[in-house]
Amino acid sequence: MVDWDRVQELRDKGWDWDRIADDPKVAYQAPRGVTDNGRALRALYAKRSRTASREPAATDESRPGAKNVKKSSWSLARIGMILTPLFAIWFLIAFFIPSPVGVILSAIPTLALLLAVSAAVLAFGLLRSDRKWTSTLRGGLAAGIVLGLVIAGGAGIGGLLAGYPTLTGICSSQPDNFHGCGNALWTDTGSSSGKPVYFFFGSAACPYCSASSWAMLVALERFGTISGEYPDYSNPNDVYPDTPEMVLANAVLSSSYISLQVAENTYTGQIILPGFANEYQNAYFAAYDSGGSIPFVVIGGQYYTVGTLVNPADLSGMTTSEMQTDIESQSGAGWTAVSPAADWVTAFILKVDGGQPASLLTGNVLSDYDSIS
Repeated sequence: MVDWDRVQELRDKGWDWDRIADDPKVAYQAPRGVTDNGRALRALYAKRSRTASREPAATDESRPGAKNVKKSSWSLARIGMILTPLFAIWFLIAFFIPSPVGVILSAIPTLALLLAVSAAVLAFGLLRSDRKWTSTLRGGLAAGIVLGLVIAGGAGIGGLLAGYPTLTGICSSQPDNFHGCGNALWTDTGSSSGKPVYFFFGSAACPYCSASSWAMLVALERFGTISGEYPDYSNPNDVYPDTPEMVLANAVLSSSYISLQVAENTYTGQIILPGFANEYQNAYFAAYDSGGSIPFVVIGGQYYTVGTLVNPADLSGMTTSEMQTDIESQSGAGWTAVSPAADWVTAFILKVDGGQPASLLTGNVLSDYDSIS
């Protein structure tokens, strides 16, 4: 029996009919008396094509009396050939432009997992198929590329229309576990006319957020006056139980240099991630903290850090009153634990606000400021 799929494959490759007829995998046996095998096979192919065009379904000749069944072109290989380039293109664009393209589905881990699954489907489908590169698979590849561009582009346009900023996925390592990104300055008005935004995302139950709150408080008070904060302790049943903290969820900063935005859940019985007040907060979190680690801090949209600023172990056994006393006197174990991180935060804020007030550019802050690129 002639392998018509093989015939079609060789025709797609540009083989002539004589060469196709001689191919052993085609399994063509010319009738007696036929001297031109290629011409005979071509005539048979044409007759078969005319017959197939008049019949809505193909007959399974291996089973006498079998009903006509339509042969499906949706193989695993074809599905994988469509999905793999689709998710590959979407992943790459979302990776390099995490906002607005990657806000709904982030490059890591969501699109990376979808890409891995689709690649596995493609590999499995190709292993099961004798024909690796048919016209159907080529069509699937083209469709996948087009769909990837359309869907990723649509996600980006939709994100921009929803108000999400354009953020880069290419960031550099900075001192003290910070990262620098070449984004436009994030200001309190969403334009270049406002003050740079200091954004803190966390939970009052988290001991790392609790310990870090003191360093943030010290740094921010160097640029203005804070009100609305209050003392508390982290979850007593978590690691580093009862770490003293200043809850900043309702804090208001009066400053000529920096604007404060806080998303912090105030429940201390369990770590619960807060919601977002605007699209910018959501975009930065999706772009740079897709794993949901806290605390998460963004300074001016150009620097961010994920993880603790202060080791909560250094505050073990201290009360909020003791911490406040040490902070006010700038001495003692509490001050020793938080002052290095406070200096770093101060230096990064100065980097995004034009180095103002210049009176802060002294000592450790100046040294830190000079080491930031």
